Amino acid sequence: MFKKAIFASLGLITLFSGYAQAENGYYGGSFSFLDYSEAEIDDDASLTAVFGRLGTNFNENISGEIRLGFGVGDDNVNLDGFDVDVELDTMFGAYIRGGVPVTESFFPYVIFGYTRGEVSASIAGLGSTSETETDTSFGLGADVNVNQDITINIEYMNYFDKDGAEIDGFSIGLASKF
Repeated sequence: MFKKAIFASLGLITLFSGYAQAENGYYGGSFSFLDYSEAEIDDDASLTAVFGRLGTNFNENISGEIRLGFGVGDDNVNLDGFDVDVELDTMFGAYIRGGVPVTESFFPYVIFGYTRGEVSASIAGLGSTSETETDTSFGLGADVNVNQDITINIEYMNYFDKDGAEIDGFSIGLASKF
């Protein structure tokens, strides 16, 4: 219950701060290359996802954002001789980013927050199942300003590592100020 309250509060603060301080807000999107693994399965699934993000800068070093994503590419893994199709359905998260501008155009950062995601697995002819989890997320990234309004972003995130399942990976994206 406590995690849900923090998750909801962080998301609302980020959303409303962006509207209250529009000149400090940004929005964008990213394309992610994710690895999904489970302790009981020898194979890892390579998944792809698209994320949209909305955020605000609290000051020059700290920002908050919310992200919404969905899977655009699934993968097959072998489980006891069966081909299992694994797919990321959705992911939603609220995060705080903190960093120090190295130059006017380069901003490395650390990121921390909570992510809620749903993954589906199916075996042809036998049915499917899905699992939804929420977990603490963390990562490293860097923003590179292309010009005054456009930023390129590269990031590594560990979204989940809970109950023997893990989702992590790299993303590349664009953001624009508003």
